Amino acid sequence: MTCPNQRKFHFYRNQGRLYGIGTRRTRLAVTDFRRRFPQVFWGLEPALYLIGTEQGCVPLEIALEELTFKLQRRDLKFTVDDALIVDFAKAKARTCGEISARIEDPAEALSAIAKLLDRYGFSLPDGETDKSRIERTKSDRWWRRLLRKEQKQVLDNVAREYGLVSKKRGVYVSDWGLKLHLEQLTRNSSLLDEMVAVNDQCQEYTLAELAALSVSNPYVRRSELIVRASGFETIARELDHDGVFLTLTTPSKYHPVRASGVANPKYNGSTPKEAQQYLTELWARIRAQLDREEIRIYGFRITEPHHDGTPHWHLMLFVDPGEKSRLVEIMRDYALLEDGDEPGADEARFQEVDIDYERGSATGYIVKYICKNIDGEFQEDGQDAEDWYGNLTKNVAPRVRAWASIHGIRQFQQIGGPPVTVWRELRRLEHADDDTVEAARIAADKSDWAGFVKAMHGPCAKRVDHPIKAAKWIEFDQDTGEYLDCPVNQYGEPSKGKLFGLLARGRYWITRVFRWEVKRPQQAKTLNSIVDGSWLDRLKRLTQVPTASQADIDALPDDTAYTWEKLNSEIHPPPWSSVNNCTSIRGLGSV
Repeated sequence: MTCPNQRKFHFYRNQGRLYGIGTRRTRLAVTDFRRRFPQVFWGLEPALYLIGTEQGCVPLEIALEELTFKLQRRDLKFTVDDALIVDFAKAKARTCGEISARIEDPAEALSAIAKLLDRYGFSLPDGETDKSRIERTKSDRWWRRLLRKEQKQVLDNVAREYGLVSKKRGVYVSDWGLKLHLEQLTRNSSLLDEMVAVNDQCQEYTLAELAALSVSNPYVRRSELIVRASGFETIARELDHDGVFLTLTTPSKYHPVRASGVANPKYNGSTPKEAQQYLTELWARIRAQLDREEIRIYGFRITEPHHDGTPHWHLMLFVDPGEKSRLVEIMRDYALLEDGDEPGADEARFQEVDIDYERGSATGYIVKYICKNIDGEFQEDGQDAEDWYGNLTKNVAPRVRAWASIHGIRQFQQIGGPPVTVWRELRRLEHADDDTVEAARIAADKSDWAGFVKAMHGPCAKRVDHPIKAAKWIEFDQDTGEYLDCPVNQYGEPSKGKLFGLLARGRYWITRVFRWEVKRPQQAKTLNSIVDGSWLDRLKRLTQVPTASQADIDALPDDTAYTWEKLNSEIHPPPWSSVNNCTSIRGLGSV
């Protein structure tokens, strides 16, 4: 009797190695998997072939079932192109809208939507109210972000599990994940080029032009990180603090592939995000112990991937000489708490290098790591630098950035010291008639992080003791009763306010005086087609504001500028009245 699906085996008779493994049921399973997921079949075929030849047809069928479960959830396939992802997002957003329209009670509607999300392995979004959470699920934009993020993580995790991420294959990140990440960058770049930002003085810039001036620019980001690291070193030398370079690594069970490139039998199936969570929790315990013993540290933490995509941490820390040995002891003890008796744990899980200022700069220890994780532009002995696996850093830097973006891993984190937001806002000022603000402003303007740290009361000062803080507000006109900024966001939640300047000694220093309107591409085309003399129309649109009720005023958060002014109006003038008197603004303002 001839099998009705006999024609489907033609491919394997001529080309496919998997055809010769197992029974007819096994061949049907392989054929069905190839038909469902042709985009990833060829990448997984070598690993599936090894499973079939080394373990047998039953493990092969089980592997195919598990892969199908990971790559497809009901009618959602993670191997499809972005156009289908967008269509799926629109359909589910429309479904959520229909549910909320049919069920009047927000709690019941939210429960029904939660069941819909659970079918696809998703959770309800965060939100302050049931209504705001429902509004998010009704947005196809929210669905697109969720689906694209999940798609990249699922494909990259599958690739790691089947040995497609290693120094012998796709180093740091899978080729599938890199492709999706580059497509996302292309979409973002096109959107930034098309979208136009207009301020209340009718100045127009594309978002791409404004992004090039910010830390979104890799050159600016790299330069700022190096300046901050060098500033911490300057402070440490002045205070006679010791520097130490430390490395924290996860246990071997978090690695799918060994250093030799072969599969790791101890691998527990964890993802890079879960490995990062392990390191984060480990660091939280270390910080808690340091706080209990009152050991103060400051410096930087850099997260980068091993060849198989598993994260590890590098830390450049400065500490009082009398406390350095205890710092190292605490970190070593905690690093070895989990699986500390496995072979090689003492050498691999925790490493320490003392920084000798006489032999070289402490910043030099981490410059390579900073550059490698941003754009790879770094040289050693006049030659382009290489990573640990012989790849040029400038060639693999896109893979490192893709890895961090896909798994939501923060690559750089400052430990201790004042917030960089204050530093960036001070660089927008030209002059301040307050000694403390002016000293910090001059240091920031000269890219002197050490001077800025001194003005902020040192590297170990607590946030409450910093003399200058970033200020946010919901701007409100007391004379006309109008909001100058919307008091609620697009989901109906109270706005947290916008960064507008600095607060020092009970006084505001405005660094962002322009109000901006961002036009979507189709709006931007209409804007550019308006005839000369239309700047009045643009200005009218920018200054259209809603009228506030007394209930809205009473509901304003206590930390907004309006509340502060209401309590102190007889002592201090409103912050906008001091723009011309005490502060000279430079730059483009804020988008």
